[in-house]
Order: sequence, then C-alpha cells, then structure tokens
Amino acid sequence: MSASRLGVPGLLAPLKVLLHLPVLHRYGYHHDELYFLACGHHLAFGYVDHPPLVPWLARLSDALFGPWLPGLRLPATIAGAATVFLTASLARRLGGGRLAQLLAGLAVIVAPVFLRTGNLLCIPSFEPLVWIVAAHLLVTIVAEDRPRGWLWFGLVAGLGLMLKHSTLFLGFGVLVGLLATPARRHLRSPWLYAGGAVALLVFLPNLAWQAGHGWPTVEFLRALNAQMMTGIPRLLFLVGQVAYLNPVTAPLWILGLLFFFRAPGRPCRVLGWVYVAVLVLLLFTKSKIYYLAPAYPALLAGGGVALESWAGPGRRRLLGVVSAGLLLAGGVVLAPLSLPILSMKATDRYVCAFTFGATDKIYELTGDLHGMFGWRERVEAIASVWNGLSPEERERAAIFAGWYGPAAAVDYFGPAHGLPAAFSGHMSYHLWGPPARAVDTWLVVSVPERDLARYFEEITVGAELELDDVNPWERRFVVLVCRRPKVDLREAWPRLRRWYF
Repeated sequence: MSASRLGVPGLLAPLKVLLHLPVLHRYGYHHDELYFLACGHHLAFGYVDHPPLVPWLARLSDALFGPWLPGLRLPATIAGAATVFLTASLARRLGGGRLAQLLAGLAVIVAPVFLRTGNLLCIPSFEPLVWIVAAHLLVTIVAEDRPRGWLWFGLVAGLGLMLKHSTLFLGFGVLVGLLATPARRHLRSPWLYAGGAVALLVFLPNLAWQAGHGWPTVEFLRALNAQMMTGIPRLLFLVGQVAYLNPVTAPLWILGLLFFFRAPGRPCRVLGWVYVAVLVLLLFTKSKIYYLAPAYPALLAGGGVALESWAGPGRRRLLGVVSAGLLLAGGVVLAPLSLPILSMKATDRYVCAFTFGATDKIYELTGDLHGMFGWRERVEAIASVWNGLSPEERERAAIFAGWYGPAAAVDYFGPAHGLPAAFSGHMSYHLWGPPARAVDTWLVVSVPERDLARYFEEITVGAELELDDVNPWERRFVVLVCRRPKVDLREAWPRLRRWYF
C-alpha cells in the first residue's frame, strides 16, 4: 500500500525515518548501547536495571547488521516512526481530519525528547509506542464498547513491562481513569481481569527472574531514587515538560488535555485521566523529567482534533499553514539540541547560546551526546597496556572496570585488539561473576587509585590520556596496573557489587 493511500499518517511516518537516517551514524556508540549489547550477549529474562526486551533487540540487531551503528539504532527510529503514524491515526479515530492528523504527527516529530530517543537505542525509544498503542485500545474498549479489547491491552501492557517496569505508571493511570469516569463499568467486566492475567503471564518470566535473584531492580530503584530523584525540584519537572516536548507544541497538548475533559461523560475522558494521574504520581515521587514523555502523543492527537474543530472549515487552511510552520520552525531550532547534527563543541556552543548562558553546565543538557565519544580510544589505551604484558603475565591477568560503560566497550571493541572480556561489579556485570581462575594482575579502569590500595600492594599507571568531547568527569582516563593482590577478588566479589550509579 502506498504512503498516499495511507493518508497523512502514511506520509508523516516516512518523514520521521528520513529525518534520522542521515545522522544515525554520527558520533559513536553510547555507553548504554554498548551495555545493552553486552546484556544481549548474556541472554536472560532480566537484568539488574531493566527488563530484557531492549537487550534482546540489541542482540538481534547485532546479529543482523554486525558492527554497523545505524543498524543498531534503526529499531529505535522505526519505533519513532510507528509512534508518529499511530498518533496521527488516533487523531483520525477521534474525529479529526487531515489538519488534525498533520498537526498531531508533526508535533511528535519535532519534540526534542522524541528526536533524541529516535536516534539512540535505549528503552525510552519504545515506550511512546507502547503508550500510543494502549491509547488506541482504550478508544476501542471504552468509546466503541468492545470489552474484549482488554485481552489485547493486557498483551501490550505485558510487553511494555518486559520493556520497562514504569509501564506500571500506565496501568495506574488507566485504573484512575476507569474509577473517575463512567467507564468504571469495565471494572465489573471479566475481560478486564482476563487482560490483567495476560499481562501477568507475559511479564511472569521477568518476575520469576527478579525473585530468583533477590529483587535486584527494587534495590536499584531505591538507590536511584535516593541518589537522583529526590534532587529534582517539582518546578523543574513541570518546566521540563514544556522544554522536552518543544515549547511550540505546548498549546497543542494542553488543548488535547482539555479536549478529553471538555464534556461530562465523554467516552475518551479516560485518556485525560491517564495523563493527570501519572503526572501527579510522578510529581509526588519526584521522577525524572522524561518519564512522562510517553503520555504526550495521545494528548497531541486530541489537541489536533480540538484545534481543527475550533478553526472551522473557513479558517483551516490558514491555521494549518501557520501551525505547521510554527511546529517546523520550532523543530529546526531545537533539533541541534537533540540530534548529532553539529560537532560536539558546536552543539555545546549552540546550547549555551540558546539558553542565553543560563547554565555553565552544558553537559546537563547534552550529556547523552557526550556519552557517545571516546569508547574506542579507551579500549585502545587498555589494549596498549594489555599487549605490553608478557605472555606469561597475560595468562593470569584480567580487566576490571568501575562501571558498565568501559566494561561494555572492552567487550565490544576489545576482541579486535586481543582483549578478553571485562569484569565489573556494576549493575548486571556483577551477576556475571568474577573470573573462574586466579588472577595476579588486574588492569583497572574508572576506579580511583585510593580505592584500590586495600586490595593491591602494587599499583602503577599503565596508560593515561585526555579524552575529547566526553563529559567533564570522564576526560582523564587512566589504566592502572594492579599487582600483588592482598585478597582474591573472587572472594571479595560480593563486596564489589554496585547496583546504583
């Protein structure tokens, strides 16, 4: 079927793909992408800090495309295009014409948060797709009164939980939406509970893995909340919603929220309650700003319908030109903040100019982009030290990294340099255990030398380099050669566990 026969959604989805294709190869592998590849090569039904779907997808992409960075990121781009398609389609299902569909789809395309996740293999790349599919199913179930749709909703929710545990937020929002609207009649429907059983069945493998490993994700989330979440002011969270979605889209998603609530008893009011309930929950728990992002495509669809209806037939052409022009202009202005279009230094200067120098910590806005630099250089430095060891010493040597980034980089780029797999006590690497054999010499990276004194009698600097374009705290990279261990790290392994950042 041609894009033209699919209408506006079929035209916008390829536009999303074409926007990303020229820059998918830019910069380099992000540390999270390398970590997902490492997890994918340790196939399991769970990992310390995330469910298994994205690592499995990374493993599949690596098998299909090999060391081709655009191939690794292509699933994220396709998921973004599907989200655009379904957002515009939802506007059509809500009664919107071509203008409503166009504005809703364009608003998703130009949102910085979706530009960033559409160009990077990460868990947030797929969340909006789960939520917009769920929105379609809610329209089918509630507005069209087809309760058997709860079975499909359960399947989507279960897959969402295997993608990210925060899909529970979606479930919470739907529950509040049912309780707060006449759709509460579905709480008496056996199909709702059958859908819940389907979700539990799909999620059960990860749940069993968590139970079998002592609930590591619970410990990780507790540490994450103590370290990071409590430091996010609620006002910053609210301001961030406007910035992450692009300020020019704010009138549209606000209209969408009003659209869902504008008439008592309106069948789709449950979609409005999903947003409000999750917003209040995330404000109360002091969440990361982007956690609410998956809720916006549905609001944008409703906003497109509301704006088109307000304009009336006589003003739609003018409104369409003005609104689409504003969305595109806003997208062009903010695109360098999210996509690897400029050099990293030029991107930092652009962000500084855009914020009028309001922050001297530019990396707080561009940290993910900085995280794509320096990994090959780090591995080459480690390889230079490793290959400088005598063959006899290499037989009883190993590599240890203080966190999963350099460990995953060694695992991915290291074999080409003759390096063995790396070890780490960080996140899922701790579960993969210490070396099976005794080790006399450790090459240690990303661990302060002072922290190693209790484990080794001899610590020397094997290599040191200054990295360019990385985050400030990563610029100095040191490879430490640690000999004459005071304790066998295999015995000390439980103390090296670090399930937090």
